[in-house]
Amino acid sequence: MTFSTRGFTLLLLPALLWQPALDGQVSGDWKRCNMDSLATWNCAMYYSGTVAQTSTLKVSGKEEVTTVTATIAAGRVTCRVKPAGAPEFEGPGMLVVGHATTENAGEYDFQVWCPEAAGKRPRRGDYPIMEMADLRAADYAKLDGKDTYEHPDADEANGVTGSVTVTWHLVRQ
Repeated sequence: MTFSTRGFTLLLLPALLWQPALDGQVSGDWKRCNMDSLATWNCAMYYSGTVAQTSTLKVSGKEEVTTVTATIAAGRVTCRVKPAGAPEFEGPGMLVVGHATTENAGEYDFQVWCPEAAGKRPRRGDYPIMEMADLRAADYAKLDGKDTYEHPDADEANGVTGSVTVTWHLVRQ
């Protein structure tokens, strides 16, 4: 069986066209962003700051408030969690900051994983505790924002109301 040059070229062409960005193709400011097990283009290692979430749920006149604050230093995350009706605890977390472009501005998103109980660690494959998508930055060096939305457990027909507020301030160190 012989392999034609054309057949070989057709097999090799996809491999040649698909290649990771070379250092010369990526903006020097963000060239350490990389694919990891959490995201296809993770730039978290560049950021320091905070991401906080306050979750309020009102059931039968009783208010339950849960707060989660993730403090980020050079991409490393420490979470302080205060569950409704339980003692506060601290633990390690994970962060993804995804840039939609290799330039210095554009769309971005982020996800934060924090432990859900004292002594636990978040794991890859867990659902993130905080997630914001389709955001826009005039400069990726400073990501700030606030968003409030209806609590996912709200059920107005059964008298359950609530909201979730997420604030973030991430700066390139």
